[in-house]
Amino acid sequence: MMSKPLLLLSNDDGYFAEGLQALARTMRDVADILIVAPDQNCSGVSHKISLSTPLRLRKVDRNTYALNGSPADCIHVALHVLMKDRKPDLVLSGINHGVNLGEDTAYSGTVAAAYEAQAHGIPALAVSTNQTKSGLFHFKNTARVARLFARKVLNGEIANTAMWNINVPPLSSRGMKFTRLDNRSFKSSVIERKDPRGIPYYWLGPYHPTYEAVEGTDYSAYREGFISATPLKIDMTHNRVLNSMDAKAAEQLYREFQNESD
Repeated sequence: MMSKPLLLLSNDDGYFAEGLQALARTMRDVADILIVAPDQNCSGVSHKISLSTPLRLRKVDRNTYALNGSPADCIHVALHVLMKDRKPDLVLSGINHGVNLGEDTAYSGTVAAAYEAQAHGIPALAVSTNQTKSGLFHFKNTARVARLFARKVLNGEIANTAMWNINVPPLSSRGMKFTRLDNRSFKSSVIERKDPRGIPYYWLGPYHPTYEAVEGTDYSAYREGFISATPLKIDMTHNRVLNSMDAKAAEQLYREFQNESD
């Protein structure tokens, strides 16, 4: 009898988050799971790692641990402490409470957890959904999408060399599209307030100005009601610019540097 695959689950909303719990309930049907997630909400921390703070694991139940660190910390500690004898076959990060589209991915702790797994050579999915207009999340449907996608990655039917960023509409969807990242960027509004002593403080909030979606991108697919699946990698090299440069240009720049005066 073949053993079930082993999955590591994490997120950036915290171990207690409804999206993570819904994902765990659904994935238990097909795999053994271990949850290692932040002990508090870490949305927007990106790929932060804790180099000057001691990290402490707290066992919540038989298969769940809370860590006083970032999502990337959670993956790192899980792989090197809890799973050092048997690495997971797949890492799932989510279900995030809110979509991660376009350049949102640069800020997302959920996406960063999946990137951290990829850096360790482990296939990974980051899964996100949004709330309905009435303010409700429907995680069950998103968890079913994640389960199907996970099964396909584990079976080798979908490439496991990429980190897949999956965004699922909150209710029904029109289909699925494989997409590239949109240029939709996180432009934050800054709200100034004053404390009781009259000293100003500031809130940063997500703010996306009106933006025309580009066909073939994750934002376009999601806005049209499709599930968006985008293969990502850690390498951030701007290859088009790199390929436009040559050794002579580098030599010329270096000669100019040598002639620069203080």
